[in-house]
Amino acid sequence: MEKRSKRRNIIKLIGWPILFGIGQVLMIGFLFLIMQWLKPISYTDFELQDRLRTILFPATLCNFVLFFPIFLRKYHKQEIHGFYLRKNKILYYILFGIVTSFIINIFFLKLERIVPIKATLNQMEVTYDWYYVGRVISTAFIGPVLEELLFRGFLYQEAKKWMKPMSAILFITVIFALCHSTIYSICTAIVTSFLVLDALEKEKSLTAPILFHVFLNLTSILLVPLIVRYQTIYLDVLFIILLICFAVLYHSAKWNVEKK
Repeated sequence: MEKRSKRRNIIKLIGWPILFGIGQVLMIGFLFLIMQWLKPISYTDFELQDRLRTILFPATLCNFVLFFPIFLRKYHKQEIHGFYLRKNKILYYILFGIVTSFIINIFFLKLERIVPIKATLNQMEVTYDWYYVGRVISTAFIGPVLEELLFRGFLYQEAKKWMKPMSAILFITVIFALCHSTIYSICTAIVTSFLVLDALEKEKSLTAPILFHVFLNLTSILLVPLIVRYQTIYLDVLFIILLICFAVLYHSAKWNVEKK
């Protein structure tokens, strides 16, 4: 009976990210059909990519309007954490997200230059247009807010009710990682999940994970493309400096918690 109840809980928790994903796909499909009705395309690769770029931001915005009230209500029902965070902690998690983003991206940039795999990050090109602005808003702001409310604000709290803390962390991390498509995003999601869950437990505030996640993504989109062309030696030096910064930032938060 207990195993059956646990299985039911797992299915219920997994169902929410699936529902979220289905909602995103349906919204993209719905907007695509509307655009096709208003201005038909011939489905060539270029036209199809351009159409998808056009509807990406409106679809993400519609999903935010649809899912944000639901996830926020689910989060408030937990009655565990809030959104309050001290000003110095706000600056801390902004900086922590930026440093972590650079470390992860530089690691993959260096890996692509060593391992004989098809390069993607090293061939990164950015076109600064309105589509890019929509991508920044979608990926760096809307996405992190919805994901933190869902995965850390609701699902993690539910998992902790019938799982051991470490089991809940691993469970949510696996689900979160599987919601990403590329090897880079999966690896980044795993690192992100552990760090934001650690921030959530330290601060007892969902604002800490949201800020970290927002500036992690924002840095990847805005700043990382600027260092793609750097020679390996410069990336090595920057990587070492940032690793030291990461260690100092991480342990400084730990010391502050212990002082409390």
